[in-house]
Amino acid sequence: MESSPEPRGLAIEQTVAERRFQLVYQPIVHLDTGDVMGVEALCRFPDGRSPERWFREAEALGLAPALDLAIIETAMADVPSLPPGYLSLNVSPSTLGDPRLLDLLAARHVPSERLVVEITEHARVANYGLARRTLDTMRRLGVHLAVDDAGAGYATFRHVLRLRPDIIKMDHSITQHINEDPARMALAAALVIFAGEIGAVLIAEGVETAGELAALQRAGVSRAQGFALGRPQSLPLVLPDTVSTDGEHDTDAHASAEVDAEAAAPAPAVEYDGSVATAAHALLSPVSGIDLALELLRKKTADNDGDECAALIGSAQRQVRLVGSTLQDMMRGGPPALTVPGPPGVPHLGQVIAPAQPPVEGGVDRDVEVGRDHPPPDGPRITIGTFILLR
Repeated sequence: MESSPEPRGLAIEQTVAERRFQLVYQPIVHLDTGDVMGVEALCRFPDGRSPERWFREAEALGLAPALDLAIIETAMADVPSLPPGYLSLNVSPSTLGDPRLLDLLAARHVPSERLVVEITEHARVANYGLARRTLDTMRRLGVHLAVDDAGAGYATFRHVLRLRPDIIKMDHSITQHINEDPARMALAAALVIFAGEIGAVLIAEGVETAGELAALQRAGVSRAQGFALGRPQSLPLVLPDTVSTDGEHDTDAHASAEVDAEAAAPAPAVEYDGSVATAAHALLSPVSGIDLALELLRKKTADNDGDECAALIGSAQRQVRLVGSTLQDMMRGGPPALTVPGPPGVPHLGQVIAPAQPPVEGGVDRDVEVGRDHPPPDGPRITIGTFILLR
């Protein structure tokens, strides 16, 4: 690593060389079970400057790979002291082109199936071809891919479609006050559907209050992290086997915000077998999609052109058909078979999802981009989430 003449560059180089940073780990929780699925490694610096500022400066000075690799190496050395599950590591786009990254991830002392690489938002992906080749090699090693900050910055849906991640992390700007904002609720529901149709898991970041947690669960989000579920901790971690997902761990100043009575009321004691419970879970996202699509259709019919209306109707039709198919499975008593498992031997990254649609050549539906006629209901079509957010 060549020395940087910039004062900040020298400070970053010294920090890397002397490992003058601290790692903390924040739990990622399954909201249905309270299980800790994994942890994300987060970095803190001794001068009190925000991590975002450090990484932005490192990127601007060409030092992001050196800083990323030092953090990743330190986090991987901590794996024996971490709870079972996966370790999520943040990587700047420029680091994807550094051959040392693959060498580090292939280290034999850490099972690659336990690793998740998060593409962060400090800079654009300059070369998607190179990024895809690196990510394909990671996947062959067993490493999983996450796209961070979906809904903000460079994490557009074309970006997601090009990278085809295993995990989509919903930006905290959507999570914050989601219980008070129907637009944020609609966006979260659309993201749940979008993630399901490309075979990914959606994780909500920045959950700080009981109200936000309850709203996310109503929107169909099944994974989350944030102060309401667990603060970042340095080693040794003190984590329960299961985390309360009803807001009991909410330490934010707004933790006293009330969850509406319907969400807080205890559910009636009804006995279900496993297949019925799984099918009911599978229905949650499609039903949310139907409600969202029809509401938008109702509001926009008066002033939208025919193409947009056709896309909204097609989205509602596909979700209705999924509901009907799953209901038929329930009536026959057979399993709905909508669970996508994760890697063997590791607490899985999979989730109950809608069957994935065949990918559209080029990664995005051209009909949406150029406004041509959308195909009929039996042909390839996009979800309500894709339609809304690619406009």
